[in-house]
Amino acid sequence: MKVLAIVGMPGSGKSEALKAIEKRGVPIFNMGDVVTRIEPEKRGIKQIDEYKENEIRRDIRKKLGPAAIAIVIAEEIEKTKAEIIAIAGLHSFAELEHFRKKFNDLYIIALGVSKETRFKRLLKREYRALDKDAFEHREKRYSEDFDTAEIMEKAEYKIDNEGSLKELQKQVGEILDKIKGSVV
Repeated sequence: MKVLAIVGMPGSGKSEALKAIEKRGVPIFNMGDVVTRIEPEKRGIKQIDEYKENEIRRDIRKKLGPAAIAIVIAEEIEKTKAEIIAIAGLHSFAELEHFRKKFNDLYIIALGVSKETRFKRLLKREYRALDKDAFEHREKRYSEDFDTAEIMEKAEYKIDNEGSLKELQKQVGEILDKIKGSVV
C-alpha cells in the first residue's frame, strides 16, 4: 500500500489537495477523526465538543504515547484494500515514524504557501474563517506544538501553492500519477 501524507500550515490548501486526490478515487483518512469519530464511537459518546476532544486526545496519548493518533488511524487504514490512500493531519515526528514503520511506501506531499497568502485565504474561508488574532494564535500553536514545518522539509514532493485552485489540482494530479505509476 502506498500512503500519501498531505502536510502544510493552516490555509496552505490541504483540504483542496485532498479533495483533488479523493476525486481520483483515493480514500482519505483524516487523523482528526480519531478524536471526533473513532474513539467517541468506541466509548459510546454521542456528543463531542472541543473539551471532550482534548480529553480523548489526552487519554489515548497517555495510553499509547506520542504517536497515539497515528496508531489508531493506522489500524483503520489497514482495514482497507486500497493500493493507495491519503492521510490528513500529520503533525509530529512520532506520528511520521509510526507511519514509516507501518507502511513502507510513505510519501510526504508538502504544500508551501506564504504567510500572507494563507492569511488571505483563511480570512475568506466560509468554514472556520480566522481573523488576524486567531490566525496568529494558530500560527504560534503550529510552531510550538507541531513539527509541521520540519516534516515539510523532509517531503518527497513539494507544491508551491501560491497560484489558483486549478493549478493546485493539476500539480496534485501529476504527483498522484507519478506515485500511482509505481504501484506495480
